[in-house]
Amino acid sequence: MMLQKAHITEQQLSKAQTQVEKMTFDLESVRDLSRVIVHVDMDAFYAAVETRDCPDLKDKPMAVGSMSMLTTSNYHARKLGVRAAMPGFIAKKLCPNLVIVPTDFDKYRAVSTEVREIFADYDPHFLPMSLDEAYLDISEHLEQRRVWPEALRSHRLRTNDPGTATSVSVPGQESVSKYSGLLCNKSPAPPPAPFCRMFLGQKTSLTASAGIAPNMMLAKVCSDKNKPNGQYRLPSNRQAVMVFIQDLPVRKVSGIGKVTEKMLGALGITSCIHLGQEMALLALLFSETSWHHFLDISLGLGSTHIERCWPGRQRGTFGEMSALEEQFSLCRQLCQDLAQELQKERGHCRVPLLRVTSFLLSLRTC
Repeated sequence: MMLQKAHITEQQLSKAQTQVEKMTFDLESVRDLSRVIVHVDMDAFYAAVETRDCPDLKDKPMAVGSMSMLTTSNYHARKLGVRAAMPGFIAKKLCPNLVIVPTDFDKYRAVSTEVREIFADYDPHFLPMSLDEAYLDISEHLEQRRVWPEALRSHRLRTNDPGTATSVSVPGQESVSKYSGLLCNKSPAPPPAPFCRMFLGQKTSLTASAGIAPNMMLAKVCSDKNKPNGQYRLPSNRQAVMVFIQDLPVRKVSGIGKVTEKMLGALGITSCIHLGQEMALLALLFSETSWHHFLDISLGLGSTHIERCWPGRQRGTFGEMSALEEQFSLCRQLCQDLAQELQKERGHCRVPLLRVTSFLLSLRTC
């Protein structure tokens, strides 16, 4: 790539810049800031569920998994370098007193079902991405809130004393419960934080972090800003979006992994503002799909329409399947869905390839 860059002429750069400017104009003309998209990410989900069921683990570094592979770790362990997808025996070297709890996916799926029931109150058509995260479009919910009576703007929160409760009702102010991880807002106007009566703490004793933004890409980034048990809202105006994007490291954006980060770094691009500055060069060095994606990122653009689940199937984690033919049948259907999506989008597929790949790999155990 660097050799290719060395042979790029000023004329080529000028032509590419004209193409970039035209596309930028087209994208800006259809920028949609009307939606309120939320990305909710449960905090250290598997570890939090195990800690809830065994309070003795609360102040100890712990992880869920085995000596061969960890699926997640709590925040005490993360401070010591213990991470998901790390072999347990390596984690033990980093943290000798690490407690490793075996995975219990039946339990995690049951808790995830409870969490999803809460999500459905805000967006019946929410998009689950895994057991512990989801995208919601709460635009309609916020419109409905404008005419809610005051009775619906109050919620009885539990305190440390099981026999007492605290009523939270502060019109125009955001309220965040430290006990329940409740994210709520009581304002009848478009709220600075959209969650109200979100009973994650009441129902599951777990916490979640949320990102609120005009599109899915930004919401995903925002949900990581105030972890754990926090939320971050990006105002729905272009100036706020562009300011937010400027100093954002490219690695923070979903879809840019370690390899792409290194390739961009070789070109001196480490933040999203650099993407915009070097877009003409990127248009000459990368595929059309890739540099179009980089351009979207540099403008703070993302999908404002949450792709719903495939008909008759919920996107998320596969259920247990013991029959080999049943597995192959689902595999064939996934491949058909993928082919149809590729054909419809002319090669730009939005069906997650990882789901298909992971399912194919799982067949090796048969």
